[in-house]
Amino acid sequence: MLRHANYTVFCKCSERKGFIMKKRKRISLAICLACILMMLMPMTASANSLAWTTFDNGVMVINGTMVTVRVAYDTLYIEGTGEIPDYTLDTLTSRPWNGLDFKKVYIADGITKIGSYAFYGKSNINYVTMPATTFIQDGTAFTGVASDVIFRVTGTGCAYKQFNTILYSSIDSISANTPVSYYSGEKCSIIMDNDSMAQQMRVTAYPYLKYIYSATDTDSPWNSRKDMTDGAPFQSLATIDAESKETIFDTMTAQIKPQGTQYMETISYFLDGYTYLRAYNMTLTTGSNYQFVKYTTDYEKYVLKLSTVDQVPYREYRLIQIMPTGHVLYLEDLDDNKETVTFSTFYPSTTYALVYKDNYLGASNGSSATDSEAAMAEYNFIMSMLPSNNIVSK
Repeated sequence: MLRHANYTVFCKCSERKGFIMKKRKRISLAICLACILMMLMPMTASANSLAWTTFDNGVMVINGTMVTVRVAYDTLYIEGTGEIPDYTLDTLTSRPWNGLDFKKVYIADGITKIGSYAFYGKSNINYVTMPATTFIQDGTAFTGVASDVIFRVTGTGCAYKQFNTILYSSIDSISANTPVSYYSGEKCSIIMDNDSMAQQMRVTAYPYLKYIYSATDTDSPWNSRKDMTDGAPFQSLATIDAESKETIFDTMTAQIKPQGTQYMETISYFLDGYTYLRAYNMTLTTGSNYQFVKYTTDYEKYVLKLSTVDQVPYREYRLIQIMPTGHVLYLEDLDDNKETVTFSTFYPSTTYALVYKDNYLGASNGSSATDSEAAMAEYNFIMSMLPSNNIVSK
């Protein structure tokens, strides 16, 4: 008999031993159940306010989305529905795949957008499978992947976004934001489902991307990147008048360059009744180290050669130029030649949006920016806002 100040407990030693063992078993069972529940509960990992949830089967879900992520063998699978979020240089560790090891990426049909910096710096990626209906937000999404990466773009259709009067397709987006070098034939190649889709990509990209194939083409590189001979070589699409050349630059390149969604949305607000046709990137360099000629000390005249399909009678062209200061410049066509667009600018190495208006009356503008006091005043104002050490001349 055990006595206590408030109560008395009668027990035998064997009974008490059994009671203690049963109590210990109950405690052990409770601990085991708690451990099992903890194992079944998803774990949340987060960094810089972007988070994902990992389940016990290894599948991750990007929080706030229906997008799932998993790795099998050497492939990262991104499935579900919705968008891959935008990341920044400061939030790279917020990507669920940031610390994972893989060489291939498979993006399922339900994924509508690949966000900024999604695969930035993942140098092991050498093969990406993605739908033709998926938009790539901008050029940072795949910056830093393997230089000879292959994009296998699946499907026979594309998706569209409307920016005012500009219809922007997912094919435009893929063409604009896949990694490529203007000067190297060893950069990325794109394989489309069939000849029709390959031709659509070629027309959009030419000559920005060299290596665009159809999956039905026996020369498609697939896992081998040798003998990639498809596509036209890089070519210059613009020339400068001979009078200015010797004092401004040593080399000049200009090519059709599809733009990202942000540029397209911005330019759509400044069409001023014109129709968007395409964009060109023009680059002037000087010296043995190919220093960019960012802007010149005066307006200089340039001539853009139009392709045959763009040489339409009574069509009035102009170029739209967005300055680093945020100013928008309209560059009128200074000649009456339907094969060319002649324009003047003091900031040559930039992107130009080519827009048009069909003028069946055949009227010609014929005005010159260099003859306009308003244009010169605008020039002087913008020049005062730009750093003087960026002016380059020979």
